Amino acid sequence: MALENGTSLLLEHALACVRQGGPAPGDRILAAMSGGIDSSVMAALLHRAGLGVVGVSMQLFDKTRGGSQPEAEGKCCTLDDFQDARRVAFQCGFPHYVVDLEARFQEAVIEPFVAGYLRGETPSPCIRCNQHLKFRALLDSAEEMGCAFVATGHYARITRDPAGYHLRKAADAAKDQSYFLFTHDQASLARTLFPLAGLAKPEVRQLARDLGLHLADKAESQEICFIPGRYDGYIEDAGRAPKQAGPGAIRHLDGRILGSHEGYWRFTVGQRKGIGVAYASPLFVVRVDPATDTVWVGGEEDLLGRELTAGEISWCLAPPAGPLPCRAKIRSRSPEVEAVVHPLGDRRARVVFRDPQRAIAPGQAVVFYAGDEVLGGGWIE
Repeated sequence: MALENGTSLLLEHALACVRQGGPAPGDRILAAMSGGIDSSVMAALLHRAGLGVVGVSMQLFDKTRGGSQPEAEGKCCTLDDFQDARRVAFQCGFPHYVVDLEARFQEAVIEPFVAGYLRGETPSPCIRCNQHLKFRALLDSAEEMGCAFVATGHYARITRDPAGYHLRKAADAAKDQSYFLFTHDQASLARTLFPLAGLAKPEVRQLARDLGLHLADKAESQEICFIPGRYDGYIEDAGRAPKQAGPGAIRHLDGRILGSHEGYWRFTVGQRKGIGVAYASPLFVVRVDPATDTVWVGGEEDLLGRELTAGEISWCLAPPAGPLPCRAKIRSRSPEVEAVVHPLGDRRARVVFRDPQRAIAPGQAVVFYAGDEVLGGGWIE
């Protein structure tokens, strides 16, 4: 897209996505502001559109408590991030608040994250945060503040037709975040805005410069926000990990014990590095069994699986009446592959892939697509 008249051209492009969601001039919009460039540009765009923006940052955890590891760089939700969000709000001329959601974050995200690793899973806390905090909790806050919509800086699209609201991939495939949003239902989609839906990351940075925002070149946040170092160290700090009676076994699928470990939660399915066992051929973690304190390993071919069972299934529209052919992905960065979803009742399903998939990890999400539309998803059991 040409940038000669960067502000006007890109602004109109972004606002076209906003208008499709239904807000009218003067509507109050809760803008979720992390202090990063995406959410800051999103909020500034809404303000330029004549909407009544209320900036809200979420206080999710206290980095001065609960761990001995030093704070890592590249994390979000720091005091500096809140100051950046407040500065953008002041510059644009709309109010900004920080809401305390620490207790809710602890219950809905941190505790399930730790419990998942202790069950031998590989949790995905960012999806849980989107589900319980960035949308459910913020929608509650929007009600209290008299806001008709919640807007975020996610790269995804929402469209509407007679059948209802549809969650779709972003225009920028490299930044698409639809995988992390599969828990949206019709009620939440109806009140959610993604103003960056039609933009690419370089265009967002250009808009930040054109709008005069001070953080146009701010680096993106990375990794898990509440983990100051390694996740296993976080689990072991403050007594979160169970006390080991002794070293556990690293066992080959053929039954041989190849070595020992000091904590099964330090291993994830598909892991190759850091197993700590010398072997004639590459070894991979195939399964983690907390009940026997065993880490099972094998060759890369042992990671392949053709089906999985998932729980807590969510559907963006109505659930299917029977088997559903679709494309599915088992990690955010894995490719979509052909699959059939077989509903089992009680929000569970069996997913059968056309071709075997590598390292299907319990605790991760499987998400279902039809073209660019997110149909739903669930948690791999």
